[in-house]
Amino acid sequence: MDIETARYTVRTAFRVSRDLQETMRLLKESCSPEDYKEYAFDIAKAIDAVSVALLNKAIKAYPELELEIEEGIAATGQYL
Repeated sequence: MDIETARYTVRTAFRVSRDLQETMRLLKESCSPEDYKEYAFDIAKAIDAVSVALLNKAIKAYPELELEIEEGIAATGQYL
């Protein structure tokens, strides 16, 4: 993968994780505590899987992305 593809996969990983976190908030408001606990556990596993599959591989291929990501988040609150 080239660095632009790596950047794209990082952005995708963050977007998917953000969407899943938003889904957790919605579920917390509309599910029983027991159901929410089950959803939250499964969503946490999914977020971890996305991180391993996309984020970790991109940073491993291009270690300089780690600083780029940190600087982007520090400057704007997100990695654009």
